[in-house]
Amino acid sequence: MKIRWRLALASALAAAISVIVAIVAAYLITCRRVESALGSYDAWPDRPPTGALAALGDVDDLGWPFLAAALGGLVLSGGLGWIAAYTGLRPVGTLKDAAERVATTRDLTTRIKVGKDDELGSLARSFNTMLDALERSARAQKRLVADASHELRTPLTALRTNVELLIRGGLTPGDRDEISKSVTAGLEELTVLISDVVELARDEEPAALVEDVRIDEVIAREVARASAHWPSASYRVSVQPAVVRGVSDRLSRAVANLLDNAGKYSPPGSAVEVRQVGGVVTVRDHGAGIAPEDLPHVFDRFYRAPRARSRPGSGLGLAIVRQVVDSHRGSVSASAAPGGGTLVRLDLPLHRVDLPVREPDVPLREGV
Repeated sequence: MKIRWRLALASALAAAISVIVAIVAAYLITCRRVESALGSYDAWPDRPPTGALAALGDVDDLGWPFLAAALGGLVLSGGLGWIAAYTGLRPVGTLKDAAERVATTRDLTTRIKVGKDDELGSLARSFNTMLDALERSARAQKRLVADASHELRTPLTALRTNVELLIRGGLTPGDRDEISKSVTAGLEELTVLISDVVELARDEEPAALVEDVRIDEVIAREVARASAHWPSASYRVSVQPAVVRGVSDRLSRAVANLLDNAGKYSPPGSAVEVRQVGGVVTVRDHGAGIAPEDLPHVFDRFYRAPRARSRPGSGLGLAIVRQVVDSHRGSVSASAAPGGGTLVRLDLPLHRVDLPVREPDVPLREGV
């Protein structure tokens, strides 16, 4: 049974019972008043009633007026209850129709018009907020798939061409070695690209993996790795003990991408300055810097500045940094550093600062 019918039936029964109780109570009270004023008729059986009492004595049955009043009250209250339930629950029906339309057409642009500031209006606003989030997520997924499919074509085409040349044969040993190296480099580039795309396709951090993370130890560990990977850069590090809430692997990936990006664009022998105070991490390089018109786009997926397109990379490193920081309720920004180079600032919500000062698990060291 629909809720509007249940509400109508409940209101009708309540009204009918109320009418019956009121009429019976009025009847009993009236009888008591008459007996109190005129006395009981049974007290004088030899004296017939006169006047109003004689008229009342001619009434044989008073049950049907009560029955008619009860039934009338039942019908009237039921109709009014149905109208009230229909009017009050009409926004719920609108919400149900919208949900069915979204499920059938997969059109996430559907929205419900909110006309009142009550509980049902709040429910409609919550439904619209949910659709906003779903629409943004679906749009981001479509854009990621479109961008990834476009970026994958180039390395796949190069790999196919080189493999076909190797299969066809007739190459000199030098050409064969060169093409084999190109195939290996292409496979490595493709592997990194696919790994980055998978990383970007991840949703929110699983609650089971969220823990207290020593951000200073994460930086120390990633600086040691980056120093070995980019030996031409000198990493200068300053950290303080601090704890943030998050997923250690994801935070390590974000820090690693910042350090790799700085090492890749730093001139040989220049310094990469890494500083951490509380939940704020800054990475500053002394490279050519980022053009002002490119700064608003450096964290976009697959975006590569014109001067960086000749260098290896997928254009996803900083996009992964922003996704990781956003999923940890933080912020990240890039700006031109004073005196040249780029300064990237990563700000994470600090969880704890009352930590004993101790040596990090991985010793800090500067690259050569």
